[in-house]
Amino acid sequence: MKIDINLSNASFRMFGVLLISLFLSACQSTPHRVESVGPSITGPSGNTIGGPRARTYDYPGEVYLNVAIPVFDPGLPLDRQGNLDYGKVQELDIWPQVRRLEANRFAVDTKTALEETRAFNTIFVTPGADAAADVYVLGTINHSDTETLNLSIRVVDATNEVWGERTFEYRVHEGFYRDAFNQNKDPYEPMFKSIAGYVYDLLMRKSDEDRRHVQRVASLRYAAMYSPESMASYLEERSTRNGVRYRINGMPAEEDPMWQRIQLIQAEDQAFLDGLQANYAAFHGESDASYKDYQRETLPIAAEIRREKARRSAQQFNVLLAAVGTALLVRNSDSTAGEIGAYVLGATALYNLGEAIETNRNLRFQRQQLSEMGNSLDIKVTPQVVEFNNQRIELQGTALEQYTQLRAQLQAIYRLEATPDQQL
Repeated sequence: MKIDINLSNASFRMFGVLLISLFLSACQSTPHRVESVGPSITGPSGNTIGGPRARTYDYPGEVYLNVAIPVFDPGLPLDRQGNLDYGKVQELDIWPQVRRLEANRFAVDTKTALEETRAFNTIFVTPGADAAADVYVLGTINHSDTETLNLSIRVVDATNEVWGERTFEYRVHEGFYRDAFNQNKDPYEPMFKSIAGYVYDLLMRKSDEDRRHVQRVASLRYAAMYSPESMASYLEERSTRNGVRYRINGMPAEEDPMWQRIQLIQAEDQAFLDGLQANYAAFHGESDASYKDYQRETLPIAAEIRREKARRSAQQFNVLLAAVGTALLVRNSDSTAGEIGAYVLGATALYNLGEAIETNRNLRFQRQQLSEMGNSLDIKVTPQVVEFNNQRIELQGTALEQYTQLRAQLQAIYRLEATPDQQL
């Protein structure tokens, strides 16, 4: 069979123009993302190969506050007596040891990100929220399964004013590890950079006078802990809907011997916390390889579980609608549709990350390593001796235990020096 195609010159030209237009539109669908070429008069570009431009900070203030980042709350479910609720631990697929390890790691990660703002003086990871500081960044782990991380962040200053609260969630894409540039990167890094930016933005709402007031309150609260009889009068406590707030009524004279003595004690306190940073960093480094292997190996599993849960949820919803409809139709009959519906709903039980890991020998080994590292509730610190005013203070145990011992011994020394005739 012969097909005779006869196109006029005009039709042929129009057909050619159409082809060229389609070709050009296809070429223009993926424009180059470079917005400017050539050297910049403002200095080298901040762009990096394979990554977006990082946020830059230019802190205009003159007052730099100290920040405490207590080890995060691991978010473990508790029963009414305050004990770990292992039923919910199983139901929520939480591994307590890994959560405790993450509580330490995420505090260090927040510290690292916050240091990049260069808007604060000293930033400490601390065993608890009772450490002396101007600002506190409190974190709670709501969910963590190596694909999705959900954290609640609360920023509070020494006056007990809440600067802000926000929940952050970040999902690691399965393609993250396909990029060679991500080989040694933390997939959660964007999350902690966002947290640092949030804290910085809250700081920028405060004037330098506000920041100075926070510093003064922080110093007086520490002094009142050691000498309430002489220092508490400088503080005003005011009850609010959200708890007690502190303001200053005045400041002790710089030459006040008691004030000077407490400042020396506070310097020793800060020196101890400064020394702890090496321990937290070492713990982070020791767990880094195992934790990153765990993230990389379990990410596809966590992603598939999420998709499977979404599919099962949709199926359950459809089954529920069908069951309701069937029940309405056979309400007065002896049909077993209800039993069938119950069976179908019961058959949609979800498998979890823990069960998936138990079937993989390599993942079980990694989980065991992380559990061993996170077995302690606190960072282990080698015993040490602190010299203060010709007194030897011996400290043993975890970071929290040693910090508590140091505080108690410093307070005993202060009382002895303040009342030399008193036998302690």
